[in-house]
Amino acid sequence: MSTILEEIHQAYEPIGVRVGAPIAFGTYYRLTCEKCGKILGNVGDKLLPGMIKSLIDQEFDLYAAGLVGCSCGHQAERAKALDAKRAEAAKKRLA
Repeated sequence: MSTILEEIHQAYEPIGVRVGAPIAFGTYYRLTCEKCGKILGNVGDKLLPGMIKSLIDQEFDLYAAGLVGCSCGHQAERAKALDAKRAEAAKKRLA
């Protein structure tokens, strides 16, 4: 596994998103909900080191408010478990 792909896995894991097998020429990977398996989208491996962690951090409030992620609510639950204060503030601000 490439360094950037490992970084992608590590960035999505805490928020409850699983990075699957390659779907297109080994450069795009399916994102699924860790809880229910619903497809959430795709991610490419042509990112710069450190970029995915920054992107996930910037999207944290959207996950916490349930605006990004799965409709089962798993990512919102994980966001709350990671940082309850920030998650609650995001829900109030984005509701």
